[in-house]
Amino acid sequence: MLIISFALMAFVIAVDQVTKHAVLSVIGIGGRPVIVVDRFFYIVCHRNSGAAWGILKDGRVFFLIITPLMLAAMLVFLIRNKSVLLRLALSFVIGGAAGNFIDRLIVGSVVDFLDFYIFGYNFPTFNAADSSIVLGAALMIVFTFRMEKKKAAAVSSVDVPVDGSDDESDVENIVASDDMPEDISVDVSADGSDDVSDEGTGDGTDI
Repeated sequence: MLIISFALMAFVIAVDQVTKHAVLSVIGIGGRPVIVVDRFFYIVCHRNSGAAWGILKDGRVFFLIITPLMLAAMLVFLIRNKSVLLRLALSFVIGGAAGNFIDRLIVGSVVDFLDFYIFGYNFPTFNAADSSIVLGAALMIVFTFRMEKKKAAAVSSVDVPVDGSDDESDVENIVASDDMPEDISVDVSADGSDDVSDEGTGDGTDI
């Protein structure tokens, strides 16, 4: 599974880099947009020196420091974890983050080219790496919900009634069972003490 995870990371990085270079070659920074679906989907070409949606603009140094640390931590977590779903999610996130990191390392900014208008709202442009990160994050949410559901099921399967009703019924069943020796009887004397006698001896000797 680790081989598949690393292959998926490499695929995401390759797709991200190829599409960015293609857009730079065909359109160029600030070039005329290509209409894919009029009033809905356009291919553009912009540079973004920050994170998604322009957050932390001109934060190249910050990203060059923090991104390798995050990538290393996620790689260690991926290797140690055996969940197929979580490894898949981390592979998408790591591949996308690495793709954008390459751009920041080489040219100082990333290329965004996917431009959507949703109900008249111009959604911030993004790229293939961003899409991969979002997909990985969505899979992580699914993984978290599944883990919580399993934990809840495990807890409910071992719940014990707090009123002790099961214990009381077990005691009653033992008392009422036919396994008690027939030759043992309990005599209650006039002074309220309990005498247990063995009827089998015939002499009424107290035990």
